[in-house]
Formats: sequence, structure tokens, C-alpha cells
Amino acid sequence: QMKNIVIVLALLTSLTSCAVLQGGDKQTDVIKTNAECDMCKKRLEGDLNYRKGIVFAELDVASKDLTVKYNTSKITLDEIRTIISEIGYNADEVKANKKSQSELPACCQPGGMD
Repeated sequence: QMKNIVIVLALLTSLTSCAVLQGGDKQTDVIKTNAECDMCKKRLEGDLNYRKGIVFAELDVASKDLTVKYNTSKITLDEIRTIISEIGYNADEVKANKKSQSELPACCQPGGMD
């Protein structure tokens, strides 16, 4: 009986330490974008949420803030900013890729919702 308890406790301890190690390299940052509307939200979240290393991405359209939680051992914040630029949006100081931006729907262009 005591032996079984010791084995169970040993297994739980090892599982817990594995979970801590895997979760320890997650980081959350907020990136300022120039996204304009709900279509921008769907486009950014739809792309980023399927990228390797990104746990979740959520755009607040009103503030244009994109909250990104990611695994720092798989992707960097600069790589995420570059991806956002390639989609056609500014990401903090990284300007949008002009060609990608020009291909966005009119409402998603800078000032498109004015």
C-alpha cells in the first residue's frame, strides 16, 4: 500500500515538473497595429492563431492592440511583428509590407473606416 502511494507521488511530481518546464517559456505581449475593422481582426487572428509557436492572438479593434501569447523557444516577438507586416499591417515600429497592405480590402486600408 505504502509502495503504491510512493510510486503515485513520484509520478505526479515528475508530471508536474514537466508541465512547469513546458509552460515556462510562454510570454504575452501587446503589439500596436493599424487594424481598422472586424475583417482585420478575423484576418490577423485567423493567420496568427495557426502559426507554430503562437498560443493565441486576439485583436481589440477599438484600441488596435493585438495581444499575443507565444512560446519564446519557437518564435520571437520580432518574428511575430514581421508576420503581421507581411499580412499588411503595422506592428509597433515595424511598418506594413506595402504590397500586402495594398491588397487588403478598402475597409482594412489605413483610414478605410473613416
